[in-house]
Amino acid sequence: MRYIITEKYNTAKRISDILSRGKAKQKRMDGVNVFFLENGSAVIGLSGHIVGVDFPPEYSRWDGVEASSLVDAEVVTIPLNEKVIALLKKIAPTADEVTIATDFDREGELIGLEALRIIRDGNKSVRVNRARYSAITKKEIEDAFSNLVDLDYNLAYSAEARQIIDLIWGASLTRFISLSSNALGSNFLSVGRVQSPTLALLVDREREIEAFIPRPYWEVHARFEGFEAKHAKNRFMDREEVDKVLEKVRGAKEGIITSLIQKTKVDHPPIPFNTTEFLRAASSIGISAANAMRIAESLYVNGFISYPRTDNTVYPGSLDLREVLSLFSEGLFRNEAKALLSKKELKATRGKKETTDHPPIYPVAYAEKSQMRDDEWKIYELVVRRFFATLADPAEWITMSVKIDISGEIFKVNGAKIRKQGWRAFYPYLKSEERILPELE
Repeated sequence: MRYIITEKYNTAKRISDILSRGKAKQKRMDGVNVFFLENGSAVIGLSGHIVGVDFPPEYSRWDGVEASSLVDAEVVTIPLNEKVIALLKKIAPTADEVTIATDFDREGELIGLEALRIIRDGNKSVRVNRARYSAITKKEIEDAFSNLVDLDYNLAYSAEARQIIDLIWGASLTRFISLSSNALGSNFLSVGRVQSPTLALLVDREREIEAFIPRPYWEVHARFEGFEAKHAKNRFMDREEVDKVLEKVRGAKEGIITSLIQKTKVDHPPIPFNTTEFLRAASSIGISAANAMRIAESLYVNGFISYPRTDNTVYPGSLDLREVLSLFSEGLFRNEAKALLSKKELKATRGKKETTDHPPIYPVAYAEKSQMRDDEWKIYELVVRRFFATLADPAEWITMSVKIDISGEIFKVNGAKIRKQGWRAFYPYLKSEERILPELE
């Protein structure tokens, strides 16, 4: 029998629906949901990591073992999901083939290997292959299962090494620091590979804030009809100097324009979303990184966007940009999609980071607002509009820099007016306000 191993229940359900054209039968086996296909295959969702790493029980007493001994201690595997492990052991003898269909990243590869190791303990001869995909859509899944590859053991081993390093680093240093400072019980001091450097950044910043000594400063502004200019010195640290300037300009009825420079500024479209850029954009619309990632993963599993954990900022050549745009030729985004489809050439922006595992985050299916909660729709629309923006033309601005002499004192004012909306018509999140000045000579 062929068993298809996925990372989560929802993924197992989606993949089984696609492969069976909606005819999969769900059964409960030993407390785990399994989806059976008409061709005799079965799809199992693991609920993430099913085993973890730890030290043997004899190292559990803090007062009985030197913290430094943990560095060279044996690392053992411990069960994290007893039900799934028991099921995998039970089905192992009946397995002819195992297809790993977990998320295609470092953790996904390790999760698949964890399941494979348990099955192989009971069946050394089972065949294994890997289905790799970046979106849970009919086309992507069918292509992945038509072009199966080998499991990337080195990628899985790298994730396992990270687990072991985290354990050794965290456990040994947490014990050492806590025991040295007598911070025990609920007051123990936690140390971690990621959390400790992050805490150091926060401490450094807090010290900068505490060490900052505020100094008073003054600014001098001049009001004209329709706009306001600022003294060219920007900030004055000496009140006497401010008073001298005010004495010179007070009562002045006009100013003389000594310089007027007008330029056209090209405003380039944003790059495709990788995870970092996506989380930054989500934060700008009031959605925290944790919530944004949770929502994005849900949209991915439900087949609306591509895989949200990626470093890539360059669309692969294999991605048919017009085909993606065509998904939106009807419905809420039809005007934007049709405007882009009318272009003779679609040329996407490119970021500096290019990888081959996953594409940047982009929409893979059309959705109606009624299909989602408000926060889900905000994230989905953000991804859709970012994709549009990466294919749109640059925006153009007319900028003006003016210097005005008032009684021998120079004041400055800058203006900006959008000349061509370009990508900004598709992506309203990166706002840059116009500062329109009256006609000046």
